[in-house]
Amino acid sequence: MPLQAGHLSKALLRNAGVSVPEFVVGSTVETLAGNAHALTPPLAMKGLGFLHKSEAGAVRLNLASLNEQTEMAGANGYLAEEMVTDGVAELLVGLRRVKPYGLVIVLGSGGTAAELLSDTVTLIAPVTAAEVQTSLRKLQLWPLLDGFRGRPCADVTSAVTTVMQLQQLALEHEDLIDIEINPLILRTHGAVAVDAVIRTIAGTGTW
Repeated sequence: MPLQAGHLSKALLRNAGVSVPEFVVGSTVETLAGNAHALTPPLAMKGLGFLHKSEAGAVRLNLASLNEQTEMAGANGYLAEEMVTDGVAELLVGLRRVKPYGLVIVLGSGGTAAELLSDTVTLIAPVTAAEVQTSLRKLQLWPLLDGFRGRPCADVTSAVTTVMQLQQLALEHEDLIDIEINPLILRTHGAVAVDAVIRTIAGTGTW
């Protein structure tokens, strides 16, 4: 059976053990606001149906409430989630099936400047946790993960665990073409997948 697309990709990652923010969805902003009463601000509101939400203006951050929010042109639904406010660093984690290599894993500096920084390492699956840890040390981002100039250290162990969970998910589902999480926000304790694109044979899911 093809993997689910759309916002259900978030539930798919959660079922695989990957930590994601608490979230709700709605077909309209009004419905979303009604569903979001149990979420703890600050909130992020995202329009669904965009491959690159930031560029499309489909992301609104640091919201105390959704009651005054307006519809987004082109959105086919909405998602609201609790924001991660205690992040130490942001990673990009990508997995893609590439012929003739099979499953390729890319790790790199994450966030909105990821494409500009070009700070990545590439691995061919299957990989071990030790190999993932060694690869993270090769990134220019590593000093920030390791407590540069007295900064808090990121929970690298949780980052490695997330990569291993994604690898297992991809190996178990051959109809999964690629996953990109950007950013995976690293805390001092834990790692949270905030934005992701999942492509399957059946289609593309984003949140």
